[in-house]
Amino acid sequence: MSTFKTDPPDVAQWQARHRTFDQTLARGEERLAAKGRLRALRQPAGLDLSSNDYLGLAEHPWIRQRLQAALADGIPLGSGGSRLLRGNTAHHEAAERAVADFAGAPAALMFNSGYDANVGVITTLTGAGDRLFADELVHASMIDGMRQTKAVRHNFRHNDMAHLRELLARDAAEHMGRSGTRFILIESVYSMDGDVAPLQEIVALAEQYEAFLIVDEAHATGVFGPQGRGLCAAQGMGHVPLVTLHTCGKAWSSFGAFVTCSEAVKQRLINRCRNFIFTTAMPPLTAVHHLAVLDVLQHESWRAEKVLALAQRFRDHMHGRLDMGQSVTQIVPVILGTDQRACFFAESLQAGGYDIRAIRPPTVPRGSARLRLAFNAKLDEADVDRLAALMGKLLLQVTD
Repeated sequence: MSTFKTDPPDVAQWQARHRTFDQTLARGEERLAAKGRLRALRQPAGLDLSSNDYLGLAEHPWIRQRLQAALADGIPLGSGGSRLLRGNTAHHEAAERAVADFAGAPAALMFNSGYDANVGVITTLTGAGDRLFADELVHASMIDGMRQTKAVRHNFRHNDMAHLRELLARDAAEHMGRSGTRFILIESVYSMDGDVAPLQEIVALAEQYEAFLIVDEAHATGVFGPQGRGLCAAQGMGHVPLVTLHTCGKAWSSFGAFVTCSEAVKQRLINRCRNFIFTTAMPPLTAVHHLAVLDVLQHESWRAEKVLALAQRFRDHMHGRLDMGQSVTQIVPVILGTDQRACFFAESLQAGGYDIRAIRPPTVPRGSARLRLAFNAKLDEADVDRLAALMGKLLLQVTD
């Protein structure tokens, strides 16, 4: 017989404990606010230059018709379970076959988010005795995956091939004749800087030091390569990475992600990846969404061409006047240095009708607070010209 106390809980006492805990949390947020780094949720307002809807597909009428038709045909609204239970449908499998074909890979596996995919791939494919060589600016999901694995982690300076070579050479000397696998982890397009990885040099180093590549194409998928297949495909290296990640929440304007890989890697993920096994599958309607996006990419390549041209138009306007890093993509950072300066520019541009947000540490390195301009196919040249003119006026104000 249970000896636990069965009297009703003292609600007032619990509420008092909750208030004390809430006050402790609030003090932490007050410290963030004092530094100008308190985050808050805001709804969209103004011309979009902050979302990742690069191709403008979030409101695409034909994609909407495809989804409406699927609903009219009675597609289930939910999956009802994990893929390994009852959550696997013909729609999921059709999307995976289509994405594998799109990427020119033997197989593809759908994940519920890019974050889940990166953490799952790294923790499932790497382990004790392995060594990971990651660009210092890889996404938080890759960083969290590396933190959870028993593999040894090495960071190389962003896009610094001499530093990567040095780390690989040292590792080769120290581990000669010993077991373990080397992996190089990169993004093809870096989300806060808008620059690209030197893929040719990275592949050469991977070959020399017998390392496998894991490439996150999140911000390249849909924008670069034939029919938006990504930067690896654009440079003729689509078959080189062991694993390539294509997220659906950026240029595809959906959500979820696909890992493209060999059939053996896919089976390992299905059987051992906790991020895949222990989660409810995405609704079948999402798979229909993905298939519709693939059709649009095949027939509307002008969207990617337009967005890259708009970004270049802005860079041309502001050349020599703004620090835009090494951007060559649809993402253009405006590096302003201090949090206060970044917030001033963001608030002023918002007042001018643009939805532009300030990006501050710890999202970016200390002293590199910035605006992250994400150009998209819904904009036109007049929007870009007016933005450049407004930016020029603000530069005069801060200079004065």
